[in-house]
Amino acid sequence: MTAADGSSPNFDPLDKRGSFLDFMLNMDGPEHVRLRRLALQSLGHNTARQMEAEVERSVDETLTRSLRQGGMEIIRDLAHFVPSHMMCRIMGVPAADRELFNEWTAARTNAFFAKFLPPEVQERTRRAGHEMADYFEALVKERRRNMGEDLMSALIRAEEQGDKLRDGELVVQAIGIIIAGYETTIGLIGNGLRSFMDHPDQLELLRREPGLIANAVEECLRYDTPILFNWRVLREAWTVGGKTIPNDSVIWPMLGAANRDPARFKDPDRFDIRREDPDHVAFGGGVHFCLGNQLARMEAKHALGQFARRTAGLEIRQGKLEWSHSFFRVIASLPITFH
Repeated sequence: MTAADGSSPNFDPLDKRGSFLDFMLNMDGPEHVRLRRLALQSLGHNTARQMEAEVERSVDETLTRSLRQGGMEIIRDLAHFVPSHMMCRIMGVPAADRELFNEWTAARTNAFFAKFLPPEVQERTRRAGHEMADYFEALVKERRRNMGEDLMSALIRAEEQGDKLRDGELVVQAIGIIIAGYETTIGLIGNGLRSFMDHPDQLELLRREPGLIANAVEECLRYDTPILFNWRVLREAWTVGGKTIPNDSVIWPMLGAANRDPARFKDPDRFDIRREDPDHVAFGGGVHFCLGNQLARMEAKHALGQFARRTAGLEIRQGKLEWSHSFFRVIASLPITFH
Protein backbone atom coordinates (compact mmCIF):
# COMPACT_ATOMS: atom_id res chain seq x y z
CA MET A 1 0.00 0.00 0.00
CA THR A 2 3.00 2.27 0.31
CA ALA A 3 4.12 4.79 -2.29
CA ALA A 4 7.32 4.36 -4.25
CA ASP A 5 9.30 6.35 -1.66
CA GLY A 6 8.10 4.08 1.14
CA SER A 7 5.61 6.57 2.58
CA SER A 8 1.94 5.95 3.29
CA PRO A 9 0.10 8.97 1.86
CA ASN A 10 -3.38 7.51 2.27
CA PHE A 11 -4.11 8.94 5.71
CA ASP A 12 -2.81 10.97 8.61
CA PRO A 13 -2.55 8.69 11.67
CA LEU A 14 -2.63 11.71 14.04
CA ASP A 15 0.10 10.13 16.17
CA LYS A 16 2.57 7.26 16.25
CA ARG A 17 1.02 5.31 19.14
CA GLY A 18 -1.70 3.00 17.94
CA SER A 19 -1.00 4.06 14.34
CA PHE A 20 -2.01 1.91 11.38
CA LEU A 21 1.09 2.94 9.43
CA ASP A 22 3.01 -0.18 10.47
CA PHE A 23 0.00 -2.49 10.36
CA MET A 24 0.27 -5.29 7.79
CA LEU A 25 -2.67 -3.86 5.84
CA ASN A 26 -0.45 -0.89 4.94
CA MET A 27 2.48 -2.98 3.76
CA ASP A 28 3.49 -4.79 0.62
CA GLY A 29 6.23 -7.26 -0.23
CA PRO A 30 8.21 -9.36 2.26
CA GLU A 31 7.13 -7.37 5.35
CA HIS A 32 3.47 -7.90 4.58
CA VAL A 33 4.00 -11.61 3.87
CA ARG A 34 5.93 -12.08 7.11
CA LEU A 35 3.30 -10.43 9.32
CA ARG A 36 0.38 -12.05 7.52
CA ARG A 37 1.97 -15.48 7.93
CA LEU A 38 2.27 -14.96 11.69
CA ALA A 39 -1.31 -13.74 12.06
CA LEU A 40 -2.71 -16.64 10.04
CA GLN A 41 -1.54 -18.98 12.78
CA SER A 42 -4.48 -17.75 14.86
CA LEU A 43 -6.95 -16.42 12.28
CA GLY A 44 -7.06 -19.10 9.59
CA HIS A 45 -9.39 -21.98 8.78
CA ASN A 46 -8.20 -24.14 11.68
CA THR A 47 -9.17 -21.48 14.22
CA ALA A 48 -12.62 -21.10 12.68
CA ARG A 49 -13.14 -24.84 12.87
CA GLN A 50 -11.91 -25.08 16.47
CA MET A 51 -14.13 -22.23 17.66
CA GLU A 52 -17.28 -23.22 15.81
CA ALA A 53 -18.84 -25.13 18.70
CA GLU A 54 -18.32 -22.17 21.02
CA VAL A 55 -19.81 -19.74 18.52
CA GLU A 56 -22.83 -22.00 18.04
CA ARG A 57 -23.30 -22.26 21.81
CA SER A 58 -22.98 -18.48 22.32
CA VAL A 59 -25.56 -17.73 19.64
CA ASP A 60 -27.92 -20.35 21.07
CA GLU A 61 -27.67 -18.91 24.59
CA THR A 62 -28.24 -15.35 23.34
CA LEU A 63 -31.30 -16.28 21.30
CA THR A 64 -32.76 -18.44 24.08
CA ARG A 65 -32.52 -15.52 26.51
CA SER A 66 -33.87 -12.99 23.99
CA LEU A 67 -36.84 -15.13 22.99
CA ARG A 68 -37.71 -15.60 26.65
CA GLN A 69 -37.56 -11.82 27.16
CA GLY A 70 -39.60 -11.08 24.03
CA GLY A 71 -36.95 -9.05 22.23
CA MET A 72 -33.32 -8.12 21.90
CA GLU A 73 -30.93 -5.39 20.86
CA ILE A 74 -29.43 -7.17 17.87
CA ILE A 75 -26.07 -5.40 17.93
CA ARG A 76 -25.34 -5.60 21.65
CA ASP A 77 -26.82 -9.07 22.13
CA LEU A 78 -25.69 -10.81 18.95
CA ALA A 79 -23.83 -8.90 16.23
CA HIS A 80 -21.35 -7.42 18.69
CA PHE A 81 -21.32 -10.13 21.33
CA VAL A 82 -20.23 -13.02 19.11
CA PRO A 83 -17.23 -11.46 17.26
CA SER A 84 -16.02 -9.51 20.29
CA HIS A 85 -16.05 -12.66 22.41
CA MET A 86 -14.15 -14.61 19.77
CA MET A 87 -11.60 -11.90 18.96
CA CYS A 88 -10.76 -11.32 22.62
CA ARG A 89 -10.21 -15.02 23.08
CA ILE A 90 -8.00 -15.18 19.97
CA MET A 91 -5.96 -12.16 21.07
CA GLY A 92 -5.68 -13.28 24.68
CA VAL A 93 -7.70 -10.35 26.07
CA PRO A 94 -9.35 -11.35 29.37
CA ALA A 95 -13.13 -11.64 29.19
CA ALA A 96 -13.47 -8.99 31.91
CA ASP A 97 -11.80 -6.43 29.60
CA ARG A 98 -13.95 -7.10 26.54
CA GLU A 99 -16.23 -4.10 27.07
CA LEU A 100 -13.25 -1.72 27.01
CA PHE A 101 -12.96 -2.26 23.26
CA ASN A 102 -16.52 -1.25 22.40
CA GLU A 103 -15.68 2.43 22.06
CA TRP A 104 -12.00 2.05 21.22
CA THR A 105 -12.44 -0.02 18.07
CA ALA A 106 -15.18 2.14 16.54
CA ALA A 107 -13.34 5.38 17.33
CA ARG A 108 -9.95 4.24 16.08
CA THR A 109 -11.23 3.22 12.65
CA ASN A 110 -11.53 6.93 11.89
CA ALA A 111 -7.73 7.22 11.77
CA PHE A 112 -8.11 6.04 8.17
CA PHE A 113 -9.24 9.54 7.17
CA ALA A 114 -8.55 11.58 10.30
CA LYS A 115 -7.26 14.65 8.48
CA PHE A 116 -10.75 15.24 7.06
CA LEU A 117 -12.51 15.08 10.44
CA PRO A 118 -13.49 17.85 12.89
CA PRO A 119 -11.13 18.47 15.83
CA GLU A 120 -13.34 16.77 18.43
CA VAL A 121 -13.49 13.56 16.38
CA GLN A 122 -9.74 13.70 15.79
CA GLU A 123 -9.22 13.93 19.55
CA ARG A 124 -11.51 10.96 20.18
CA THR A 125 -9.61 8.99 17.54
CA ARG A 126 -6.24 9.93 19.01
CA ARG A 127 -7.35 9.09 22.55
CA ALA A 128 -8.61 5.66 21.46
CA GLY A 129 -5.25 4.92 19.85
CA HIS A 130 -3.33 5.92 22.97
CA GLU A 131 -5.55 3.90 25.29
CA MET A 132 -5.36 0.80 23.09
CA ALA A 133 -1.57 1.15 22.86
CA ASP A 134 -1.35 1.41 26.65
CA TYR A 135 -3.52 -1.67 27.02
CA PHE A 136 -1.58 -3.86 24.58
CA GLU A 137 1.82 -2.72 25.84
CA ALA A 138 0.74 -3.94 29.29
CA LEU A 139 -0.66 -7.16 27.81
CA VAL A 140 2.61 -7.85 25.98
CA LYS A 141 4.52 -7.52 29.26
CA GLU A 142 2.07 -9.89 30.94
CA ARG A 143 2.29 -12.43 28.12
CA ARG A 144 6.08 -12.40 28.22
CA ARG A 145 5.76 -13.53 31.85
CA ASN A 146 2.90 -15.96 31.26
CA MET A 147 2.59 -17.34 27.73
CA GLY A 148 -0.75 -18.70 26.53
CA GLU A 149 -2.18 -20.21 23.35
CA ASP A 150 -3.41 -16.88 21.97
CA LEU A 151 -2.25 -14.78 19.04
CA MET A 152 -0.30 -12.36 21.21
CA SER A 153 1.70 -15.25 22.66
CA ALA A 154 2.26 -16.66 19.16
CA LEU A 155 3.66 -13.33 17.97
CA ILE A 156 5.97 -13.16 20.99
CA ARG A 157 7.16 -16.74 20.41
CA ALA A 158 7.90 -15.90 16.77
CA GLU A 159 9.87 -12.91 18.02
CA GLU A 160 11.92 -15.15 20.27
CA GLN A 161 12.47 -17.73 17.51
CA GLY A 162 14.14 -15.28 15.17
CA ASP A 163 11.26 -13.65 13.27
CA LYS A 164 11.75 -10.58 15.41
CA LEU A 165 9.21 -7.78 15.35
CA ARG A 166 10.41 -4.19 15.48
CA ASP A 167 9.86 -2.11 18.60
CA GLY A 168 6.17 -1.37 18.93
CA GLU A 169 5.29 -3.43 15.86
CA LEU A 170 3.69 -6.18 17.92
CA VAL A 171 1.35 -3.68 19.60
CA VAL A 172 0.38 -2.13 16.26
CA GLN A 173 -0.47 -5.55 14.79
CA ALA A 174 -2.60 -6.38 17.82
CA ILE A 175 -4.53 -3.11 17.55
CA GLY A 176 -5.10 -3.52 13.81
CA ILE A 177 -6.20 -7.14 14.04
CA ILE A 178 -8.66 -6.62 16.87
CA ILE A 179 -10.20 -3.57 15.18
CA ALA A 180 -10.61 -5.49 11.92
CA GLY A 181 -12.03 -8.52 13.71
CA TYR A 182 -14.46 -6.51 15.82
CA GLU A 183 -15.91 -3.91 13.53
CA THR A 184 -16.22 -5.72 10.21
CA THR A 185 -17.93 -8.80 11.65
CA ILE A 186 -20.32 -6.65 13.68
CA GLY A 187 -21.22 -5.06 10.33
CA LEU A 188 -21.61 -8.40 8.58
CA ILE A 189 -23.94 -9.89 11.21
CA GLY A 190 -25.83 -6.68 12.01
CA ASN A 191 -26.32 -5.58 8.40
CA GLY A 192 -27.22 -9.15 7.46
CA LEU A 193 -29.90 -9.43 10.16
CA ARG A 194 -31.36 -6.11 9.07
CA SER A 195 -31.41 -7.22 5.44
CA PHE A 196 -33.37 -10.34 6.39
CA MET A 197 -35.82 -8.40 8.53
CA ASP A 198 -36.33 -5.90 5.72
CA HIS A 199 -36.96 -8.81 3.33
CA PRO A 200 -39.20 -11.26 5.23
CA ASP A 201 -39.66 -13.37 2.12
CA GLN A 202 -35.92 -14.15 2.15
CA LEU A 203 -36.02 -14.86 5.88
CA GLU A 204 -38.84 -17.32 5.31
CA LEU A 205 -36.93 -18.88 2.41
CA LEU A 206 -33.93 -19.50 4.67
CA ARG A 207 -36.22 -21.13 7.22
CA ARG A 208 -37.58 -23.48 4.57
CA GLU A 209 -34.18 -24.16 3.04
CA PRO A 210 -31.49 -23.88 5.74
CA GLY A 211 -28.96 -25.33 3.30
CA LEU A 212 -28.90 -21.89 1.67
CA ILE A 213 -27.06 -20.37 4.64
CA ALA A 214 -23.58 -20.30 3.07
CA ASN A 215 -24.92 -18.57 -0.04
CA ALA A 216 -27.00 -16.27 2.17
CA VAL A 217 -23.89 -15.08 4.01
CA GLU A 218 -22.23 -14.23 0.69
CA GLU A 219 -25.33 -12.34 -0.44
CA CYS A 220 -25.34 -10.37 2.84
CA LEU A 221 -21.72 -9.42 2.21
CA ARG A 222 -22.55 -8.33 -1.34
CA TYR A 223 -25.81 -6.55 -0.59
CA ASP A 224 -24.74 -4.46 2.43
CA THR A 225 -20.98 -4.75 2.78
CA PRO A 226 -19.43 -3.53 6.05
CA ILE A 227 -16.49 -1.82 4.31
CA LEU A 228 -17.72 0.52 1.59
CA PHE A 229 -14.28 1.47 0.27
CA ASN A 230 -10.58 0.98 0.82
CA TRP A 231 -7.42 2.51 -0.60
CA ARG A 232 -4.61 1.63 -2.96
CA VAL A 233 -1.49 3.49 -4.11
CA LEU A 234 -0.69 3.29 -7.83
CA ARG A 235 2.76 1.99 -8.70
CA GLU A 236 2.39 3.18 -12.29
CA ALA A 237 0.13 5.53 -14.22
CA TRP A 238 -3.32 4.11 -14.92
CA THR A 239 -5.85 5.19 -17.53
CA VAL A 240 -9.53 4.67 -16.80
CA GLY A 241 -12.56 6.32 -18.38
CA GLY A 242 -10.34 8.35 -20.66
CA LYS A 243 -8.46 9.90 -17.72
CA THR A 244 -4.88 9.09 -16.75
CA ILE A 245 -4.16 8.90 -13.02
CA PRO A 246 -0.44 9.42 -12.30
CA ASN A 247 1.91 7.11 -10.47
CA ASP A 248 1.82 7.28 -6.62
CA SER A 249 -1.76 8.55 -6.64
CA VAL A 250 -3.98 7.33 -3.82
CA ILE A 251 -7.18 5.78 -5.17
CA TRP A 252 -10.24 4.73 -3.18
CA PRO A 253 -11.95 1.72 -4.80
CA MET A 254 -15.64 1.72 -3.87
CA LEU A 255 -16.35 -1.84 -2.75
CA GLY A 256 -19.99 -1.11 -2.03
CA ALA A 257 -20.51 0.17 -5.57
CA ALA A 258 -18.66 -2.80 -7.09
CA ASN A 259 -20.93 -5.16 -5.16
CA ARG A 260 -23.97 -3.46 -6.72
CA ASP A 261 -22.48 -3.14 -10.22
CA PRO A 262 -25.27 -3.79 -12.78
CA ALA A 263 -22.63 -4.87 -15.31
CA ARG A 264 -21.63 -7.65 -12.92
CA PHE A 265 -24.85 -8.60 -11.11
CA LYS A 266 -28.35 -9.13 -12.42
CA ASP A 267 -30.83 -6.92 -10.58
CA PRO A 268 -28.06 -5.83 -8.16
CA ASP A 269 -30.29 -3.93 -5.75
CA ARG A 270 -32.34 -7.03 -4.97
CA PHE A 271 -31.52 -9.08 -1.87
CA ASP A 272 -31.64 -12.67 -3.10
CA ILE A 273 -30.10 -15.50 -1.08
CA ARG A 274 -30.61 -17.81 -4.05
CA ARG A 275 -28.44 -15.62 -6.26
CA GLU A 276 -26.43 -18.00 -8.42
CA ASP A 277 -23.23 -15.98 -8.44
CA PRO A 278 -23.01 -13.69 -5.37
CA ASP A 279 -19.22 -13.39 -5.71
CA HIS A 280 -18.28 -10.03 -4.18
CA VAL A 281 -15.28 -7.92 -3.19
CA ALA A 282 -16.34 -7.35 0.44
CA PHE A 283 -13.14 -9.07 1.67
CA GLY A 284 -10.91 -7.21 -0.78
CA GLY A 285 -8.66 -9.22 -3.07
CA GLY A 286 -5.16 -10.26 -4.00
CA VAL A 287 -2.44 -10.48 -1.36
CA HIS A 288 -4.49 -8.30 0.98
CA PHE A 289 -7.55 -10.56 0.92
CA CYS A 290 -9.07 -10.53 4.43
CA LEU A 291 -7.14 -13.08 6.49
CA GLY A 292 -10.04 -13.51 8.94
CA ASN A 293 -12.65 -14.23 6.29
CA GLN A 294 -13.21 -17.86 7.37
CA LEU A 295 -13.84 -16.85 10.97
CA ALA A 296 -16.24 -14.07 9.96
CA ARG A 297 -18.17 -16.35 7.60
CA MET A 298 -18.48 -19.03 10.26
CA GLU A 299 -19.76 -16.59 12.89
CA ALA A 300 -22.28 -15.10 10.46
CA LYS A 301 -23.46 -18.55 9.37
CA HIS A 302 -24.44 -19.47 12.92
CA ALA A 303 -25.83 -16.05 13.89
CA LEU A 304 -28.02 -15.67 10.79
CA GLY A 305 -28.97 -19.33 10.49
CA GLN A 306 -30.02 -19.74 14.11
CA PHE A 307 -31.87 -16.41 14.07
CA ALA A 308 -33.94 -17.57 11.10
CA ARG A 309 -34.69 -20.95 12.63
CA ARG A 310 -35.44 -19.79 16.17
CA THR A 311 -37.76 -16.93 15.14
CA ALA A 312 -39.96 -19.03 12.85
CA GLY A 313 -43.63 -18.18 13.35
CA LEU A 314 -42.88 -14.90 15.13
CA GLU A 315 -43.56 -11.37 13.95
CA ILE A 316 -40.40 -9.25 14.25
CA ARG A 317 -40.81 -5.53 14.81
CA GLN A 318 -37.82 -3.23 14.42
CA GLY A 319 -37.19 -0.24 16.66
CA LYS A 320 -35.09 2.86 15.97
CA LEU A 321 -31.87 2.18 14.07
CA GLU A 322 -28.73 4.12 15.01
CA TRP A 323 -25.50 4.00 13.04
CA SER A 324 -22.09 3.76 14.67
CA HIS A 325 -19.51 6.52 14.30
CA SER A 326 -17.13 3.86 12.98
CA PHE A 327 -15.34 4.32 9.66
CA PHE A 328 -17.05 1.09 8.61
CA ARG A 329 -20.72 0.63 7.79
CA VAL A 330 -21.75 -0.69 11.19
CA ILE A 331 -25.05 -0.33 13.05
CA ALA A 332 -24.70 0.93 16.63
CA SER A 333 -28.15 -0.07 17.85
CA LEU A 334 -31.27 -1.77 16.53
CA PRO A 335 -33.78 -3.08 19.10
CA ILE A 336 -36.37 -5.60 17.98
CA THR A 337 -39.35 -7.25 19.63
CA PHE A 338 -40.92 -10.66 19.00
CA HIS A 339 -44.70 -11.13 18.77
